[in-house]
Amino acid sequence: MTENKPIIRMYFARIKEAFYDLSDEEKSEFMRKDREEMDELGMKVLMMIDCRWSNEEWDFVGIEEWPSIEALEEPGRFEKEELEAFRYVESKTYLGTSESFAEYGNE
Repeated sequence: MTENKPIIRMYFARIKEAFYDLSDEEKSEFMRKDREEMDELGMKVLMMIDCRWSNEEWDFVGIEEWPSIEALEEPGRFEKEELEAFRYVESKTYLGTSESFAEYGNE
């Protein structure tokens, strides 16, 4: 399956109006808690793209690296039960493993 490779999570996110309605302090607290949880679980941000200016469907696209599939189970629970992220963000995610592009087309 993943042969103990890190898991890559690609996400597409749209910020909901409810997030914009939060006070600056509430927004900061939400983002701080979310970031602390991800850092504790070993997540690395590989890329985050702000596409609000060019895309009507998604505000952000991101690519993260997680140490294992098990490490992804906890943020799902945390985001749903503690942060209630579903109230503030709509998202779509894809999981995979990294592959080299060096040999592409060189066969």
